[in-house]
Amino acid sequence: MCADGTAGSLYCRIGANANVANSVVQLALPAAWQAGAGGTAAAGAAAGVGAGEQRVRVTTLPFRAASGIGGSMAHVPWGGPGGSLVLATSAALYHQPLVAQAAGEGGAAAGAAPPVLLAGREGAQSRVDGLGGAARFQCICGLAVDMEGNVLVADSPADTTVRRVPPDGTVTTLASLDGGYVHPSILPNGYLALCSYDEPSLLVLDLGLEPPPLLPPAPPAPAGPPRRTLHADMGALLDAQPDGTADLTLVVGKRRFLVHRAILTARCDYFRSQLGGGFADGAAAELSLPDADAAPFELLLRFVYTGAEDIPTALAPAVAELADRLLLPELCSDAQAAVLAGVSAETVVGSLLWAERLGSSFSGLPSSLKAWYLEHHEEVHTAAPAALERLAAGSPRLVAELLVGAFSAPRPARRQRTA
Repeated sequence: MCADGTAGSLYCRIGANANVANSVVQLALPAAWQAGAGGTAAAGAAAGVGAGEQRVRVTTLPFRAASGIGGSMAHVPWGGPGGSLVLATSAALYHQPLVAQAAGEGGAAAGAAPPVLLAGREGAQSRVDGLGGAARFQCICGLAVDMEGNVLVADSPADTTVRRVPPDGTVTTLASLDGGYVHPSILPNGYLALCSYDEPSLLVLDLGLEPPPLLPPAPPAPAGPPRRTLHADMGALLDAQPDGTADLTLVVGKRRFLVHRAILTARCDYFRSQLGGGFADGAAAELSLPDADAAPFELLLRFVYTGAEDIPTALAPAVAELADRLLLPELCSDAQAAVLAGVSAETVVGSLLWAERLGSSFSGLPSSLKAWYLEHHEEVHTAAPAALERLAAGSPRLVAELLVGAFSAPRPARRQRTA
């Protein structure tokens, strides 16, 4: 017996012989059985059935095999609108295309097309990899199907080989096993499990398989607006100015920024001290920031509102200084990281001189820039020949530190010459 996934049918071989059958029947399950415990009543009502007896519709499929079906069947998602039923004799695989039925009828039924040989050949039993009818099986003793629709075959009953058969019918041996193993099954972790033919034991193999899903894919999320986030809404509030909600104007250079007093005092210690600490201009509708440039302040203001920043390398030094002045240590640290990330042979000297004149908030940056300079000093002097002169003019102490660092750095061992 096998199932067709979530379509709603079982397929079963029938016959007088317990080991070999000549026919396959489809058992189309009532729609109410497929709804699960929570939805049985609703599904039954939709299917037009009551709470009493519900019948399974049985249909014999038009498949006959001269040598008999060996009991191995599997449903695959290819070959027909409803997939295909793969059936095994002892030496060959066939696939019967299925046609998806109308809603409420359950599962898929066999189409008018006859079964198609997938791989192997009746009456020619051996083990040969190859394409379609050129391949050979010794004795097929079980099928499994992976996520890609490949059929995994246990070729037994003596020493077993595990064979893979994709939709094009190419047979490939994946593993050779000592002893007989039958009834392969892919576990949820992708391992292949097989039952021993001779003793009550189980063999588990890691063949790198991808198991089919245990549940049908989740339905797509209903269409609607994207999920709202706090930083997006705060950014939208800042971008909406002027909208009549701002209660404070910040004057920076020649630009005027309309802002919300409560947000600034909650997010920035500098503004908390200026606007809520009893200063004379704390209640004023306008506050000036002397000696600040509008471009870095615009980035800083977006950080205050959203907690996010995108700092261009060219503005990183100015943003770092302004963030330090306005008591935003996180933004100051991020801006310093942007300075270091954008350093080059052409800019390292200017960055060194800039970092050296700053306060204790920048104590880690000068040492990182010095280390970068020492590691790339040859590149620096090639790209900027006057770099040392510029350093000497700007900071003789810094030149002395770099020279000491250069001479104290470990040197590669000198190779000895041999005659």
